[in-house]
Amino acid sequence: MNEVVIPSYEAVYTGTAVIDETDRGRLWMRGRDRAALLHRLSTNHIEQLQPGQGTLTVLTTPIGRMIDLLRVYALPDALLLETGPSHGGPILRHLRKNIFFNDQVTVADAGAELGQIGVYGPQAGQLVQALGLPADIPRYGIATGHWGEIPVFVARCEPLGGDGYTLYPPVAQTAALLAACQAAGAALLDTDTFEIVRVEHGYPRFGREITLDYIPLEADLWRAVSFRKGCYVGQEIIARMESRGRIAKQLRGLRLPGSLGSLPAKVLSDGKEIGAITSVVCSPRHGWIGLAYLRSAYAEPGVTVMVNDQPATVCRLPFTTLSQDHDQ
Repeated sequence: MNEVVIPSYEAVYTGTAVIDETDRGRLWMRGRDRAALLHRLSTNHIEQLQPGQGTLTVLTTPIGRMIDLLRVYALPDALLLETGPSHGGPILRHLRKNIFFNDQVTVADAGAELGQIGVYGPQAGQLVQALGLPADIPRYGIATGHWGEIPVFVARCEPLGGDGYTLYPPVAQTAALLAACQAAGAALLDTDTFEIVRVEHGYPRFGREITLDYIPLEADLWRAVSFRKGCYVGQEIIARMESRGRIAKQLRGLRLPGSLGSLPAKVLSDGKEIGAITSVVCSPRHGWIGLAYLRSAYAEPGVTVMVNDQPATVCRLPFTTLSQDHDQ
């Protein structure tokens, strides 16, 4: 166990923590065919979204490999897309490249217009309400509110420590809104601590678990895949994998003997390479842990594998479902 107490880490699990997320990409899709374009390029059912609704979807290659995991929010006149960190430009170009000559759709960078703040923890909803913003939103829903006279989009995202919201204020007011969150009692979450909590929750991240090496089902992104929609890029591979129940690799947690060097790191069994570690952190609750893609034959919880000539134990994700000695 790591004995160092990190206040913002504690706040994620007992109160509220906030973090500046403007490094993520934000894009506008507008025009009559905006939903149809994203529908045919990604894994989830985009065309059924109504204003105020949202979802996760994965942009995939023709062989089903992951380009990026997107949050998609439907507004009356647009789709608001959130990409992985520093990936807005490449995704904008990818979408524009796939616009057909008769498509009525435009894709534009929203990053110069909208900032982004993540609000996490079991009391995240109370904080959002304390700012005068709407909090009674379903998962992946989006609503428009006002902080004073300033318009702010409020979305409900994946929970960290119990709940999660994303605030999209005008970019010029992002710092002031972040300060107001702290004044209302939220702890400021730094990127290293956010990474610890992300790994504990087993959420894949662009550039680590979300890469062209893997398929969405291997990353346990079933919630981002529709098996009832029409054709999309990469569908054949993903549908075949699901129908045959044959997933080559699976994303799992590992309890590690200590820190590792550069990533990805090889995972071995009987001297044979059976996977790769993609993320490693030192958790105050669980010690050294990581996320790894393992061949399915070695992905059962409790299996012992080797990392840097030392034993490591396979765990089911998220780590937050494991023993909570830290809280006793």
